[in-house]
Order: sequence, then C-alpha cells, then structure tokens
Amino acid sequence: MEHYKVKEISVLLTNSFANRVDRMKSSDIRELLKLISADIISFTGGAPDPDAFPSPEQLREAIDYILANREKAFQYGITDGLPSFRESIIKFMERQMAIKAELKNVLVTNGSQEGLEVVGRLFINKGDKVAVGLPTYLAAIQAFNLWRPKYIGVPVDKDGLNTFTLEALVKKHRRTRKPIKFVYVVPTGQNPTGTIMSLERRKHLLEIASKYDLFIVEDDPYGFITFRDNIPPRIKALDDEDRVIYMSTFSKIFAPGVRLGWVVANETVIKHMSLAIQAINLCPPNFNQYMLKYFLDKRLIDNNIPKIRRIYREKRDAMLMAMDEYMPSEVNYYRPDAGFFVFAYLPDYIDAKKLLYYAIEKEKVAFVPGRSFFVDGSGYNTMRLSYSLPKPNVIITGIERLSRVIKDHIKRGGS
Repeated sequence: MEHYKVKEISVLLTNSFANRVDRMKSSDIRELLKLISADIISFTGGAPDPDAFPSPEQLREAIDYILANREKAFQYGITDGLPSFRESIIKFMERQMAIKAELKNVLVTNGSQEGLEVVGRLFINKGDKVAVGLPTYLAAIQAFNLWRPKYIGVPVDKDGLNTFTLEALVKKHRRTRKPIKFVYVVPTGQNPTGTIMSLERRKHLLEIASKYDLFIVEDDPYGFITFRDNIPPRIKALDDEDRVIYMSTFSKIFAPGVRLGWVVANETVIKHMSLAIQAINLCPPNFNQYMLKYFLDKRLIDNNIPKIRRIYREKRDAMLMAMDEYMPSEVNYYRPDAGFFVFAYLPDYIDAKKLLYYAIEKEKVAFVPGRSFFVDGSGYNTMRLSYSLPKPNVIITGIERLSRVIKDHIKRGGS
C-alpha cells in the first residue's frame, strides 16, 4: 500500500510540474563530480586553486572590518547590492578594465550564474533566437534552456567567435518572423576553448549589434586569467550605445565561496534584473559584500592578480607540455591564451563520453566530454581538460594516463 502511494505521488508530481521543467537538465560536469574519488586525477570542473585565494592574515583583517560594521554586515541588504560596495566595484573597473559606470548601471549578483539566469528570464520568450558559440559555456545553455530559446550556433576559432559567420546568420534570420535577439559571448578565455576574441572581431560584433539592433551578453569570468600581452579591451569598454550587458565574478580573482558577481548594463536593464532578483533571493549577502569591499578598497585583489596569473600559467604550460609529449598526433587541441581549460578534438570515430568511463576505470583519470558545449548536438569527439586545480606534476601524470587510453582507442578504431 505504501509503495503504491509513493508511485501515485510520483505520477502526480510529474503531471503537476510546469511544461518547462523538461528543459531542466543536470550539468554533465556536476554529474561527473559525483563519480570522482580521491584516487582519480580529475580534469573536470574549473575549480580555482586555493593557493590563489587571499592569505589567512588578509582574511582576518577583513573579518575585523566586518565585525566593526556588524550591525549592517549581518543585516538584510538591498537587491541591487550595497551602494558602497558597488562604488568599490566601479572604481575597480575603471582602474583595471577601462569600464566606466554609474551606480544605476551596476547590480550585484550571487555569482555570475545568477546573472545568466536572470538574462534568460527577462529576454527569452519561447522560440526566441539566441546566438551562441560552437562550442560555448554549458552552464549558460543550462540557464537559458528553461525559457525554451532556439539556439543559433556560431563557429569559434583561435580568434574567438567568428563574427563574419555571425553577421551572415543575423542577416538570414532577419528575413524570418523571429530575428536573433541577442548574442552570448565569452570573449576572453572562452569556455571551453580558452581563446581570446581579437580586437577586430570585438569591434565587428559591436557594429553588427548596432546595425541589426541586437544586444550582446558579455560573460567575463576569466578576463584577468590571461597568459599573453596585448589583451583587447572588454567589449563593454568599447560600447558607446549601451548594447552590452556585461557580467563578471569574483570567483576566479578572489574565491568562489563568496558567491558574488556583478552586472553592468543600461539602467532599464538593471532595474528589471533587480525586480527579477527580488523574487529569487531578495538581496545578495551583506557579509560577503563587506568582505569584498575591504579587499577592493585596499587594492588587495588588484595586487593579487599577477600571482594568480603565474599560478595558472604554470599549470597551463604543464598541461600543454605533457600533451605535446604524450598525445598522439591524431589529437588536435587549442593552446589557450586565457582561462582554465584546454579543449581537444579526438578522431571522428571516438565518442568522448564512452572514452571517459574507460579512462576512469582503467587509468583513474577524468575529463569533461565536449558534446554538452555544442547546441547543435555535435562535438561528440571533443573533450575539455581543466588544469586549474591539480598541481603541475599531477597534471603531467594525468595527461600521460589519458594519452594511453586515447592511443589504445585509436589502435582499436574507437571501439
């Protein structure tokens, strides 16, 4: 009888959920993390290295600052974020990113992922067309999916999103009942390829947005994790028409545990994002905002950026060196100029998802199959390898193990 009731409730729930629930899929990365045990070398999630976090001494000083402001720091805040914290963000952007903004243009979010979800909530009606890279950040796809868009895939190469192909696609879809509504792009340290969009393409993207009346969603989590000189300005810094909705995060340049990001956009966009966030979580945590305000005002985040770059450059170099040495010639891969990942293409006859389980079982090494990054269903023979968390010697060992698995599959024709 009890078993029958459980089944009955299960059916009732299935029939009661909104239709859009079927678009809610777990991230492949989150599912993979459940499989990872201590004896497995993991190249899966892009978790920052704790060595890049602030020092214990700095954190103690920040806690003292919070305690000195405890009546406000432990209280409810306002939805947009504390004005004093947003002012600190504005000053940080001006000195580090050449982005100028007023208080009315800045919104604090619980990580940049919340910003992506709210963009989807505000801008996407069922069937609206959204242009994204092939490949693109899978959690952005996950955030947008709930609102049932139609994705228009745009190829990504070593210079980032191919804006010439994008313009052709924009022209094509303008002749339909539903033109492309906005373009989602990760221009610096593109996830998953690690490429940096060229200055020419950034300018071209803005020209396309102006000419065809589009918005650009610029996602910039890796803008400071760069490994070469002459990084182009953020697209938002070049935006003189207020068409760019810029979002970033403190997860990579401070610590993901504080779960704070920010959005810079047109005042009307910010107002509507704030209304949406009111219904989700009321406000970002004051405690965390006071913590980050201390680090921004003391320029401790600014001063830590060179160290962060050194940490991840060493890891990136270790992975590329190991891949150059151990990977078979049939495997092609991007040489990332920014970010946390190397993205690789296996021979067409190898399914990366099947390869993954073999790699975990036989060689105790894991990666992220690349298909989830492709909105057109392609990419079954691709994989993303994160170098952000393992130490360089562990990275080298893991790549050697993974290469053995790949060589074995090539020898057997992918079976």
